[in-house]
Amino acid sequence: MPLLRFTTNFEVEEARSVELMKELAAKLAPIMEKPVEYYMTIWEKQTIVLGLTTEPALFVSLQSIGKIDPELNKQYSVLICSFFEEKLNVPKDRTFINFVDVKGANWGYNGGTFIHLD
Repeated sequence: MPLLRFTTNFEVEEARSVELMKELAAKLAPIMEKPVEYYMTIWEKQTIVLGLTTEPALFVSLQSIGKIDPELNKQYSVLICSFFEEKLNVPKDRTFINFVDVKGANWGYNGGTFIHLD
């Protein structure tokens, strides 16, 4: 049920992006206390202008039913920014992250919702 969406303004080979998505989900799973099998990850390339430049930049959206709060978000931010700085040389100040706490009733799956998790 956690959804990680990565948007970059530079090309990353599909095999490499899949590898990175799996690796980051595996690193987040123990912190979020959610099985890695429930993670959905999406990688896309879009035009991003940040600070009036098109230098490499990354936007990450982390959506989850629960496990989104100010203290955890700090941990996620450190992990995500460091991860992409190390793996793709995206400076931490060129990575923006949006944390979204989704109510279970607003997340559909398998013909139902996760309302029981609210």
